[in-house]
Amino acid sequence: MKNIILILSLIVVNSTLAQHNPVTFEISQSGDTAIFHANIEKGWHMYAVNLPDPMGGPLPTEFIFEESNSFLLEDNIIESKGHTEMDDAFGIEVTYFENSAIFKQRIKNLSVGTASLVKGNIYYMVCNDQMCIPLERAFSFTLK
Repeated sequence: MKNIILILSLIVVNSTLAQHNPVTFEISQSGDTAIFHANIEKGWHMYAVNLPDPMGGPLPTEFIFEESNSFLLEDNIIESKGHTEMDDAFGIEVTYFENSAIFKQRIKNLSVGTASLVKGNIYYMVCNDQMCIPLERAFSFTLK
């Protein structure tokens, strides 16, 4: 009976955590650049796109754009400056953001004179002092 209660408790905790997302994104556009502004709740941190050791440790933030003939991604994602330090939990050096982060992607609109719909997903990991949560957020916006 104790095992059943423990299992049910874990299911409730996991479903509660799955619903909590300590990061919100605002998407804007400046010229040919899409700007993803991540607002991170106090006590949480989010990992960078460019981690010093991407093969070990936390999951890096990743932007996956759906392929389209109406636009072309130019260059790689550029991110704001994060904090880089040794993480004792992962045993490696990591780069992360607290409070906020900005990610920029240059996009060339190939549909001359018309707007293009850009869709994709952001995959990222957030951690606090007690846990880490891998998350996903879909996005779409009109490229002018």
